[in-house]
Amino acid sequence: MLSKNELRALSEISNGADNVRVLSGELDLSGPQTYKVVRALTEKEFANLRRGTVFIEKKTHIAILLDILNDSPDSYIVLSDSGLEIIKTLVGPRTVSEISSLTGLHQTTITRKIDRMRRMGMVKKEGTIYSINEELWPKMMELASSYDKYTKHIDPRVPLGSEVFHLSADLAVFSSKRALNNTKTAFSKYGDHGMAIYPGTNYYCNSDHELDIRDIFTHSLYVVENDKGWRSKMLALIFYVMHKSDLSDISHPVIDDMKAVLNGDRVDGWAPLKEMNERANVYGVDLYDI
Repeated sequence: MLSKNELRALSEISNGADNVRVLSGELDLSGPQTYKVVRALTEKEFANLRRGTVFIEKKTHIAILLDILNDSPDSYIVLSDSGLEIIKTLVGPRTVSEISSLTGLHQTTITRKIDRMRRMGMVKKEGTIYSINEELWPKMMELASSYDKYTKHIDPRVPLGSEVFHLSADLAVFSSKRALNNTKTAFSKYGDHGMAIYPGTNYYCNSDHELDIRDIFTHSLYVVENDKGWRSKMLALIFYVMHKSDLSDISHPVIDDMKAVLNGDRVDGWAPLKEMNERANVYGVDLYDI
């Protein structure tokens, strides 16, 4: 649950008040109070603080929430405290009793909050059943759906707030800006095989056995297929060429893209071969010599 000040802070940060001093002025709070708000947002995985700058986490439900807060400045009042938890349950029509069962909130608390939502037109009532008023608040249903999916798909093997790249019955591959006790993999282990990089985040898996080079590379392919950026693609390609004798028989759609790039083809989402080769040369690799 987010407090009123935490929701206000999210809105202000998204509008440029991304350092504690400026944010303090916008919220009309003291410095220590503002740090407390930012710390709470960090602990709840809505934002993080690096070198005095506050960054909002890049998650779909947060982006939709920010749209609502910026479109309707007073919405933070009803979405605070239990508000978001109640909205999340309204992906379908619910009674107060059903909402209580889903959230663990007391029915009196739910009724009080929903009455405020109804006054703002967010929620409508038919008999004893409540639902989101999509005609007036179309983004609210998007928020409910996105936030509901996010919380339901939190795998117990993956720490809260991590970015998940692969889930199967026996494997979870994910990243976190925090240092965790999980087994490092993917780009975080490239340095053990002659390619020291600074990925900017930590890549992990839930495996409890020692990973070999094929495991590490395969896990990085899971990252690449879910990452829209070009940098991870480039690093994986260089690593593939560097260790092609060990990795050439691995089958994966990303490797098909790699082979096309190495053949000189232009592939969507991939940097030109010449540009990537300049970086590869730093590691003693020539992408043209394969």
